[in-house]
This record gives sequence, structure tokens and C-alpha cells, in this order.
Amino acid sequence: MGNFISRKSFGVNSYRDFSDGKMILLYQVVHFILFASVSGDCVTELFTDTCFEGGDITTVFTPSARHCQLVCTHHPRCLLFTFMAESSSQDPAKWFTCILKDSVTETLPRVNMTGAISGYSFKQCSHQISACNKKVYVGLDMKGMNYNGSIARNVQECQERCTNDVHCHFFTYATSQFPSAEHR
Repeated sequence: MGNFISRKSFGVNSYRDFSDGKMILLYQVVHFILFASVSGDCVTELFTDTCFEGGDITTVFTPSARHCQLVCTHHPRCLLFTFMAESSSQDPAKWFTCILKDSVTETLPRVNMTGAISGYSFKQCSHQISACNKKVYVGLDMKGMNYNGSIARNVQECQERCTNDVHCHFFTYATSQFPSAEHR
């Protein structure tokens, strides 16, 4: 007979015979699969026509999948995201939605979905983290509540005002061709 020890393992009592190396090997393999395989590596790849299933935290609107990735990176719980592009749904209310997701294992099942783009936050990629998105999206009016309107000489001035305003998440620079005459 070998020596026996009682321990808590994954919430249940387990008894191991230390003279049997197979139990130790099994424990090491299970530990590797559950914990070490979730490497925390920097994954920058975006998965097109893919949706992460489950783990939804909240939904916000963003102009692109890369911007959705930045929003996820700066959210305290978000580890993964799915961005619904314009072509992902017949319902325009779902276009440009960014679904922030969380998972204890740092991954979720991938499901095929036309037009969806999914990826991981940059939390493991310190060289990728930046709060500023300098890209201008011509012809796109982001959904949201307008809380301030003013006249600006050009798009750069409008962008600078938004950047310097802690409450501004997006801006729309309305030219004379803007659909809403009220906002031109």
C-alpha cells in the first residue's frame, strides 16, 4: 500500500495514491488543459464571419471591428468581442454593434455568422494599447445621443474638440450634404 492524502481539487474531495504515478500525470495533464492552454498570449487576428457564442457583458456601437477591439481592451471585464458589420443582419439597428464578452477560460465557442467579426482584447498586448482612434469614417453617422452641437471650421477641429471632451465618444462633422438639414 502507498501513502494517501486528501485534498480539495476542483471542489470535490479526491484521494491520490502517490505510489501510482498515473494519478499525478493525470492531474498534471488536466491542469495543463484547463489552465496553461489559456496562454494569455497577444492575439491580434480578427476572425471574419465568426461570432463568439455566450459571455455577453454589454453592447455598444462602434464604427469598425478594430475600434470595437479597443473598446473591449479598455473595458474592465471584456476579454473577447464580436462586431456586427453592416452586412451581418437585415436589421439596421444591429449594424455597427460591438458585443463585449467575458469568459473565465479566456475563450468562447466560435460560431459561423456571415458579416460578424470577432477577436480578443489587447489586454495581453501592451504594445497595442492606445485610447485614441484617429481614423475618420467618411459618410458614417454613429448612433448615440447628441449632447453638444457647435460649428467647426473642418473635420480636424471637430475631432480635436471631441478628443479633448471626456464625454465625447464619437463626433459627426456635418457638411452641406448631410441628410439632416437641422444638423448641417
